[in-house]
Amino acid sequence: MSLPTDIILPFADGEYKFALLLPQQIELEKTCGYIDAAGNQRRKGAIELYADLIAGVAVIEGEVVCNPHLGRASAFDCREVIRLGLIGGGKGEVNGAEVNVSAIRAKSLVETYVDTAPIVERWTLALAILRAAVEGYDPPKKAAPAKAPAAKPPRKPRSA
Repeated sequence: MSLPTDIILPFADGEYKFALLLPQQIELEKTCGYIDAAGNQRRKGAIELYADLIAGVAVIEGEVVCNPHLGRASAFDCREVIRLGLIGGGKGEVNGAEVNVSAIRAKSLVETYVDTAPIVERWTLALAILRAAVEGYDPPKKAAPAKAPAAKPPRKPRSA
């Protein structure tokens, strides 16, 4: 059984579902491509992009640490992963209400909350989204609600 490839994360003004489905993966590969030495447009494959995003990132004592000296991610690549992940996810929750995420809303959210954020924040968010698409994501299990303690039998009155 494979893991889900979407992930729900706190973002912007609420919580949003991010998913890089095949149409978004294809667009990501096109938009994050590059011009080679001969002047030809080349695609940057999703796995190559994942390698670029994960380079320079480590988890130390449970905390994500980014080392820009080892990083290969570009600000544009991070932005596109987030934008396309929002489009693929298609929904979010803001103030307890479900919202739909269209391409227009995704662009607006990215312009407002991503373009102005520190690069490391964009980098780690993009990595979480792309990692879910590449490796799958196993959300933490919700704790079972605690059982109420058993009712104590009524006390018998003391005899004098």
